[in-house]
Amino acid sequence: MRKATARVMTGLAAMIIAGSAVAQDWPTKAVRVVIPWGPGGGTDIVGRAAAAKLTENTGQQFLVDNRGGAGGMIGTALVAKAPGDGYTLLLHTLSSHVLNTSYYKKKPYDPDKDLSPVTLVGKVPLIMYVHPSLPAKTAQDVVNLARAQRGQLQYGSFATGSPSHFAAEIMADMTHVKLVHIPYKGGGAAMAALLGGEVPLHFGGVSVGLPHVKAGKIKALAVTGAVRTPTLPDLPTMAEALKLKDYDVTVTFGVLAPSSTPKALLQHIYDEFAKAVNSADYKKRLVVLGTDPAPALTPDELGRWLKENTARWTAVVNKTGIRGD
Repeated sequence: MRKATARVMTGLAAMIIAGSAVAQDWPTKAVRVVIPWGPGGGTDIVGRAAAAKLTENTGQQFLVDNRGGAGGMIGTALVAKAPGDGYTLLLHTLSSHVLNTSYYKKKPYDPDKDLSPVTLVGKVPLIMYVHPSLPAKTAQDVVNLARAQRGQLQYGSFATGSPSHFAAEIMADMTHVKLVHIPYKGGGAAMAALLGGEVPLHFGGVSVGLPHVKAGKIKALAVTGAVRTPTLPDLPTMAEALKLKDYDVTVTFGVLAPSSTPKALLQHIYDEFAKAVNSADYKKRLVVLGTDPAPALTPDELGRWLKENTARWTAVVNKTGIRGD
């Protein structure tokens, strides 16, 4: 018995040592970074900035793989079912990940059991954008038009159940108006629809819309965060513009890994991402892209953040009655 126990303990110790060695060596080949949205949107822009910095730091390629569809669930499911070897990671709009938990009853993965949190890589509020053809100079003008059109005013979103969708619907609920939702496959597609006049209204990312605002192709009327964004300091918040107490929709970008990823490897992945996210040049790059730097939360801290925000958005889903199935 003693000899058998000793052999088992020796084997376990060898496995732990081997696992730690693998973790310390990561990455030794290209890493696939799955972004569950189409190219050109805010998550894609931030994800590519993070991937470029990690490639520079590690000497290995971090390759972005856009897998959009189903409100981010197609790409998320792909990572949830991937091996936990550190070479397939998810860079997601965590706001959408949290929203999907309460918005959809049926999902092709279990958010708690199939994925492990790694860290944050950036955050940004959304902007209420309008096409120049819409006779609106303020957010209040948009509400007045929605009321006058009696539920016919259309808006585009990243996808059904996305922060873009909820930013509009929460506004509509709080101002007692109705809007027509037109979902697209990602922020890039929704912005293209706004620019083309397919929809007159869109709640989109700063990095995606700001160049078009400067070019005079669209107008920015309000910011969805709790405070004004440094990128557009003269732009009022939705709370200010419409006198809406507690209105706050902020998009947060973060990294998740398959839950089968060993703890030692997960820690090493976090260390590499934290080194990139905390670097001065990465933060500067985010500001140029119209995105705010985010604290590199540890996996445990991000886990608590996800639970707190899931509770918050579940309450919003229950209040508005918006469901995906």
